Amino acid sequence: MPESTRDVLLQGLRYHGLQEYAAPIEQYMALLKKWNRAYNLIAEADDKTLLSRHIFDSLSVRDCIAGERAMDVGTGAGLPGLLLAATMPAREWTLLDANGKKTRFCEQAVMELGLKNVTVMQQRIEHHRPPHCYDTIISRAFAPLTGFIRAVRHLLCEGGRMVAMKGKMDAAEQAAARQAQLRMQLIPLQVYGGIGQRHVMVLD
Repeated sequence: MPESTRDVLLQGLRYHGLQEYAAPIEQYMALLKKWNRAYNLIAEADDKTLLSRHIFDSLSVRDCIAGERAMDVGTGAGLPGLLLAATMPAREWTLLDANGKKTRFCEQAVMELGLKNVTVMQQRIEHHRPPHCYDTIISRAFAPLTGFIRAVRHLLCEGGRMVAMKGKMDAAEQAAARQAQLRMQLIPLQVYGGIGQRHVMVLD
């Protein structure tokens, strides 16, 4: 990793209070860039954009995760679930995606990072029948919000929460939460490097 990129990584991790996780996150980035050349896991980006748009954006929602078991729906390249699992080792994580290339990458990353708290599953959410409920279910790419609520609500533990990462929040999505009779918290995210407006919607 070029020194300037490593400097940005360390600065961003200090900003988010996660400097002790520099080694696994640096390792994850190197692995993602290697696999991305063959599998197109994410849109091509320079290192600084990768850090701000994907790494720091994913880490910015740590405070929204509650309980012992969490699931990332449509995890893709493990964003945000794999990074959250790496920095929250006390929680059990399930990373769910229907795309085999993306789940194979996640399995490789879990193995190389030595993560013991992650289960990767290649499956559509409507076919997911876990033996337990989840305290937090998060998605960074699932849209629209009504579909997310409908797909995962029955998988939540009593008192659990859904966490939807968004850019701008429009009135229609906020109305969808109210229509589902869910309590809604709309929280602006502070992401190191600045990637435009980012919000998280916490529903319970």
